[in-house]
Amino acid sequence: MRGRLPRARERGGAATGPSPVDRRKTGSKHHLICDGKDTPRHVITTAANVNDITQTLDLGDGIPPVTGRSGRP
Repeated sequence: MRGRLPRARERGGAATGPSPVDRRKTGSKHHLICDGKDTPRHVITTAANVNDITQTLDLGDGIPPVTGRSGRP
């Protein structure tokens, strides 16, 4: 009869770090949209694991409308 195989917890011990396949991210990201002169028009701060593409509509909706009269000045 062969010896018992060590379990994953028993092999690593206290010297091992977090799992390399753990996809958890800490921190935050800043999403912003700027005009042609690099002036920020709208800024959103989200968690680090939020996908960037999901914030594009929120950024576009957050831009204030152009005010003033229409037509040639």
